[in-house]
Amino acid sequence: MITTSEENNYPKAIAISAGLMALFIALSFIWVISAFKPEEPPGMGGMVVNYGTSATGIGSDYTSIEEPSMDPNANNKLPDKVTPEQKVTPTTSSQVDAKDVVTQNSEDAVAINTKATKNNNAPTSATEAKPAQPTINPNALYKGNKNNGKGQGDGTGTTPGNQGSINGDPLAPNYGEGGSGNGNTPIPLSRFNNLVTPKDNGQQTGKIAIKAFYNREGRITNAQVYLRTSTLMDPELQQKCLQAVLNSSLSKNEIGGTDRSGIVTFYFKVN
Repeated sequence: MITTSEENNYPKAIAISAGLMALFIALSFIWVISAFKPEEPPGMGGMVVNYGTSATGIGSDYTSIEEPSMDPNANNKLPDKVTPEQKVTPTTSSQVDAKDVVTQNSEDAVAINTKATKNNNAPTSATEAKPAQPTINPNALYKGNKNNGKGQGDGTGTTPGNQGSINGDPLAPNYGEGGSGNGNTPIPLSRFNNLVTPKDNGQQTGKIAIKAFYNREGRITNAQVYLRTSTLMDPELQQKCLQAVLNSSLSKNEIGGTDRSGIVTFYFKVN
């Protein structure tokens, strides 16, 4: 009987797989680490370029150009002392020959004494220049509207001041003491002091108007029947009304004239 034994390769396979996995992980880790670059903050990074103008820079200054020297033996060094060239200006001199001077010795010259000339120039004072006044264009001025009206007062005379009378009527159109007051206007019963109502036992109805004449003090001087507005013509009733008016008086009124008149009306009706 032939027996065969198979070799167990599982441990080897597991070991090889584990080694390959470890190698792959190591390579991946190295690749990730090498490819990682930290993010630079804004405003940083880049390349600094020195143009030769920095005080701490190095290298030659290519931005400035030196003026070349005109001397063929220039050594690019400053001289110790520079003496500027001085220009010599020629001076002209005039020579006078003795032959050019002509003198006359035959006649004596007359000596004339001259007075010293006075300087009549008075000191002048500086005058202050006044600024020119601006000129006004009359056509540009607003002249306004012309007022040709004439003022008029409320008075009727030509004399100014108060011309009214203390005894006049303030509603009167004149300045006097008022007229006579002889009118046909009714006299208010409130002005009578002691007016007595006439008594009558008759059966008549109507009215009797009495025209009373009175003065400024309120005293009734005369009375008469005013027939124009009277409707009762009974003489007895008319006489009673006349006596009632004559025996009464009015309140004193200083306004108006001395002689005045008014109408007093008595009404009769049946009870």
